[in-house]
Formats: sequence, C-alpha cells, structure tokens
Amino acid sequence: MLHQTPKTIHARRLTTVTTREKAPKMTENVELVNKYGEPLRYDRNFQGPRQRDRSCTDVPCLILFLLFLGGWGFIAHYAIQHGDLNQLMVPTDMFNRKCGIDSSVLNKKYLFFFDLDKCIDPLVPITGCNTPQVCVESCPTQNFDWNSMRNTMSFDELKKRLVCKSDADKATIYTKGDIERAISENRCARFYFKSQQFLNRCMFEFSDQLCEFVPKYLLRNRRDSKLLLPGNASVSQEFQEMALMMQTDAQARVAPQVSTQQKEVDEQVGQCKRHQLNAAVIKEKMMQTDTRLAKLVGNLVARFYNGTHDAQRLGEEIVEDLVNSSTVVLLALVVTLIASLFFISLMRWLAAPILWFSIFGVLTGLLVAIYYSFKNYSFWKNTPTVPMHGFNVHEQIKNLLQDSNNWLYLSIFLCVCFVIILLLVIVLRKRIRIAIALTKEGSKAVSTVISTVFFPIFSWALYILAIIFAIGVGLYLGSIGQPSFRMVRRLTENGEVTNEPCVCNGPAINYTVGEACDPKIFQQYCHINQRLDNCIQTTCSFVEINNPTWIRWSMAYNIFGFLWLSFFISAFSDMVLAATFARWYWTFKKRDVPYFTLTHAFCQTALYHLGTLAFGSLILAICRMIRLVLEYIDAKLKKYDNTVTRAILCCMRCFFWLLETFLRFLNQNAYIMCAIHGKNFCSSAKDAFNLLMRNFLRVVTLDKVTDFLFFLSKLLLTAGAGVSTYYFLVNNPAVIQLNHNAVPTTVVVVGAFLITSVFFGVYSMAVDTLFLCFLEDCERNDGTPEKPYFMSKQLMKILGKRNKLPQRQRRSK
Repeated sequence: MLHQTPKTIHARRLTTVTTREKAPKMTENVELVNKYGEPLRYDRNFQGPRQRDRSCTDVPCLILFLLFLGGWGFIAHYAIQHGDLNQLMVPTDMFNRKCGIDSSVLNKKYLFFFDLDKCIDPLVPITGCNTPQVCVESCPTQNFDWNSMRNTMSFDELKKRLVCKSDADKATIYTKGDIERAISENRCARFYFKSQQFLNRCMFEFSDQLCEFVPKYLLRNRRDSKLLLPGNASVSQEFQEMALMMQTDAQARVAPQVSTQQKEVDEQVGQCKRHQLNAAVIKEKMMQTDTRLAKLVGNLVARFYNGTHDAQRLGEEIVEDLVNSSTVVLLALVVTLIASLFFISLMRWLAAPILWFSIFGVLTGLLVAIYYSFKNYSFWKNTPTVPMHGFNVHEQIKNLLQDSNNWLYLSIFLCVCFVIILLLVIVLRKRIRIAIALTKEGSKAVSTVISTVFFPIFSWALYILAIIFAIGVGLYLGSIGQPSFRMVRRLTENGEVTNEPCVCNGPAINYTVGEACDPKIFQQYCHINQRLDNCIQTTCSFVEINNPTWIRWSMAYNIFGFLWLSFFISAFSDMVLAATFARWYWTFKKRDVPYFTLTHAFCQTALYHLGTLAFGSLILAICRMIRLVLEYIDAKLKKYDNTVTRAILCCMRCFFWLLETFLRFLNQNAYIMCAIHGKNFCSSAKDAFNLLMRNFLRVVTLDKVTDFLFFLSKLLLTAGAGVSTYYFLVNNPAVIQLNHNAVPTTVVVVGAFLITSVFFGVYSMAVDTLFLCFLEDCERNDGTPEKPYFMSKQLMKILGKRNKLPQRQRRSK
C-alpha cells in the first residue's frame, strides 16, 4: 500500500465533500429533467425572431376563425335586414305603458317629460328620471308657461295647451283655478318648450333663438370683472346687462324653493330675448360653458350634496372650470406622457435604489410597528380598565384598542411577517438582483424601440370597433320576433292592485287578467260601463319580444364571437410586442437593432402566426363563456336558495376563474415563444411552461418584483402630475382663475394614471419577453466564442459568467 501524503488525504476529503454537496443538486436536476424536460441545447441555426425559415402556424385554427367571422357577418347582415330597433327603443311612461303599443296609448307614440332637466343625469339609467312622463299624440309645437300665460290667455287656449298625466285629469278641469290646482298637485306640467321627437321622445328643440343656453353663472358676481372671449372680445358689466334682457316670457321659469336673490336673477333672465343679444356673443359663451352639461354635472353632484340648488350651482362651476382649464389639463397630460417615457428610460438606474429602499422601508416599518405594539401591550396590561358597554362602533373600537391581548396577537403577527420577509430577502437576494437587472434591460429595450409604447392605441381602436359591432348585432337580434302582450291591472301609489270592473266582449270575451291579449282588440271590445268607456286601470300591456329559438342561439354566437375577437386582438398586440423585444435581445450588438423592428414584428405576426393567436384566444373564449354560463345559472337559481347548489356553483366559478388566470399567463408566454421560434401554439406553450418550471423561483421573484416596481412607478408619476397641477393652479391665479382647483387636478390624475398604465403595460411585456429570452440564453449558451451569451454584462456578473470572446468581438454595453 502506497504511502498517502497529507495533500492526497486533503484532496480526497475535498472530493468527498464536493461530491456530497453536488449529490442533492444532481438529484434535483434529474427530477426537473424528468418532469419538465431537458434544458435547451445549442443550435447553430437559431437566430431568434430573425429566422427566415418560418412557416404559417395553426392554419386549421385560422381557417376556423375566418369561417366563424364569416358566420358572424352573416348573422349581422340578417339581423340588420330583419331587425327593428324601434321595438327596443319604444319609450315607457310613468304607468309602465309602452307608448304607441299598449292598449290605452295606441295613438300616443311619443313620450313627454314634465321637467326634462331632471333627466339630464348620468345616473338616470340606474335611478330613472324623477319627473312625470306621459305618452302624447305629438310633441309640443309651442312654448307654454303657466305663470306668465295665465293672465294673458283664455281658459280654452290654456286648457288646450295643458299636458297632464292622464285624460281623466284633464277632463276634470273647468276653470283656471282647476288648472292651478292640477299644476300644484303635479298632475299637469307647469311649463314646457317647443320640442321635437328623438327616438320617439320629446326633446328640446335646440336653436339659436333659445336663450336658455345663456349660463346663469354669467349673471352672478365673479372674481373676474372681465370675461375674455375666444375672439379677444372682452365683455364685462355691459355684457351682463345685455344678458339680463334675453328671453321670452314663454321661457321664463320660476324654480320652486329658491332664494330671493335667485328669483330676481331668473326674472331678469326672463326678459332676455326681447332685445336679441348678438348671436356671435352667445355662440362664444356657449363654447365656454354649455348649460346642459352643467345641468348634467349638477344632477350628479346632487346625489352626494345637500341642497339641489347649491348642487346645480356647483355643477355649473365644475363645468366652467373644466372648460376654462382645458389648456392646462392638456399640457399637464402631455408633460405626464413625456415624463413617463423619460422615467422608463431612467429605470435602468432607478430600479435598484427604489426596490432596495422599499424593502428596507417595509422592514423598518415593521420594526416600528412591533415596537409600538409591544409598548401598547405593556401599557394596557399594567393599566386596569373597564370595557365600554355601548353598542356604537366608536366604543367597540376603543374596547379593541384597550385589550392588551389584541396588542400581543398583533405583535406576534408582525414579528412573524418581519422574520418571513427578512428570510425571503436573504434567500432570494440573488434572484431579486436578476429581476432588477431584467427590469433595467426592459428599460433599454423600450427606450430603443420607443414606438412600442404607442402601439396599444391600435389595439384599443380595434377593441372599440369590436364592442360597437357586437352591441349593434345584439340589439338588432333582440328586436327580431313577435311582441307578446298580457292583460294586467295597474298598481296604485301604495302598491295595491286596482279593482276596475273592466269587461271584455266579442273576440275579447276570453281575456282575463294575467293572460295573453291583443292591444287593438282589447281597446275595441273591453269597457268599464254601458257607455263603453275605455278601461283605464286595466290594460293590455307589452311584456317582451318572443325571439325564435335560432335567434337566441345567434345571440349566444354573438357573445362568443365578441369574446373570441377581443382575446384575439389582445393576443395580436402581445405577440407583436414580444417579437419586437425578442429581436432586440437576440441581436448581439444592440446598435445593430433594425429601425423598423416593430413594423417587421407586425408583418411577421400577421403573415405567419394568426392561426396561433386564434388557437390561444379560442381557449380563453371557451373558458370565459363557461364562466358566463355559470353566472347565468347562478342568477336563475337564486330564487330557489338551495345551499348545496349554490356552494357547488361557487366552487365551479372559483375553479374556472383560476383556470382562466392560469391560461392567460400560459398563453402570453406561449405567444412569446412562438414569436421567438415560430412554432405552433401547443409546442410553444409546452416549451414555455417547461422553461418556466425549470426556473420556478426566478419566475415568482421576477413577477412580484416587477409588479411592485411598476406599481410604485405609476403611483409616483400619477401623484407627481396631480401635485404639480394643483401647485401651479394655486400659485398662478393671474394665469387662470377657477372656482375649484381640485376639478382640473382630478382630471389630470385620472388621465395620468391611464397614460402610465398603458406605458407600463408595454414595459411589463418587455420584461416578460426578455425574461424568457434570458432563461433560454442561460440554457442554450455557455459563453464560448461559438456559443456566446446575449445577456448584459450585469446579468453575467450576477450569475458569475462571462463571454470568452476575442477583444475585437466583445460588445460594449
């Protein structure tokens, strides 16, 4: 036996230790290979998205998609030819009668509003229009105002112009006192304007002669003594004096329950039209503020503000501020757009400080919270207290805060959170550095191909067109069919059913309440007495349009078509961006990236991979359709209140929501792999899934790090835009004077958030694409001259790798 030197023994020990350390890793690698396939191997012909040997993928799916669109187009053509939107747009009066359709209003097909101003409210589709609405034979062709006309017109002329809730209300009027009483009880309209029908509804007849458009805010004392018009014309007290003389007596309106000052203003406005103010001045002031828009905002504010009059005034001021500050708002949004582009380009330097500072801040905040919790625990433990015995929320909260056990539990929870976060940061620090480096690479890619941040505008335009088309087809399909009617009794204001003795004869002898009927036959053969008076409280009312079975299936086809097309548009946008950023990554020298990279990616996707997009979007559309069907079933089963069935449906809804979320994630990565390699959907999805699962911890870390960074970035830009706008408005009153500086500031904040969401959506797609390219680069290459890494020097430094290239071939970053 040979003599073993100390060096030999030490070498063997090192070998043994190294073997033991590598054994778990080798076992883990074998397990990953068995589950998710072998790592990608080097391919000398691989050139990323630049490959010239691409072919069309998933052609059968593309053909199926085109055939489906053709069928959708045929359904749309048939619906437009045979549908009638008038059946859906028929107005309904306050008694739930369809104008021109129900038995009692067959000859009254227009809907009249007692006070149309109350209908100018964005919440009307939800809350309804809070004013009497009745069916009339024709819209008013003259103006009417009881307050100004009662002493100048005869009784017969006034009664002729009256519009009341029912013919019975009008028939009981015999004197001007009866008119006054009916108007006071809101059974007849106090005033109305000359109207014209729009969708069978009597609307204001807009014309240059209506002085109603003169904003009332012009008649108040403003902070600005002069009003500057767009044409550099100045109007001060002289304009107000002229405006006070601009309206006919027929258009004078006295609002109930207003202040004396406001009544004087309204009376002065009522004189306006007698002297005809210059039409050009009116138009210029209309450009500043539209009274109808002010009314719309005022009605919305009234929902959250005490006092209708104050709300209307506030609405006018809000609209005035929006119009007057439009230039400032547009300028602020343009600056936000530029700042977003600039911020994205700076992320290559800001990503690491923002993230590490945020992590340090979270840990510091947890430590402070732990100290505060233990301090309160110690204080309340040694301080005897008596619990509050009241039932209000404030006292119950006090009891919770004075309970030492609650502070102890909170302290333990915060300690656990602190330890978990600290351990995760320590264990995943290398992967966090990789995520930061990829975020920086994404910043470089977006800055290089700056046109990508504007590409979503194209997708949005297509998406809006798809929405309009689907809604139009759905409306036309819904109007195809025969209307069904049912004999019903009207309900009183207390919700009680009326008991009018309505008797039907002749062809209508079998008509009974709750059964089908024909409105024309009902009107002719159903009466309440021997004088053959028409039934008033009992009517033959419209129920619904009975759509044929195949029309209902066509509606489902239309819904599925919209889902498929919308997912297809989103998929097309994702693949074009993925191909663009993949081309950037797989270009060894970044200065050689082609100028028209986005255009090339667009053409490549449109020529070769529409079938893959159709396949992926079809899967998502089917999953979403199943979710809609489950929601429909759940709505139908609510009235049965079956706990077991509801629980099963809830589990199924949760399952399909999770499935759709996973499929969206898988589809996006499949599109990226298809953009890189040009394979079909199934192969791309399989390769992407295996690649991600072989790097699972990196995937999770990158996802959370980028989400956190992008959230902070959007928050920073949005808050900066809002604060800057408010600061400018407050400190520059000479430039612009507003009633409420918060109005344009709010608009800027909302617009800035939308702009940053679009830009960082593109940025997120860039990071996801570069991440898959990075993982493939790690597996495919080894840094030799034959197989150099395409990743940045920072990524190679983090991984402890480098390119072994001759000096002349090394690229600069």
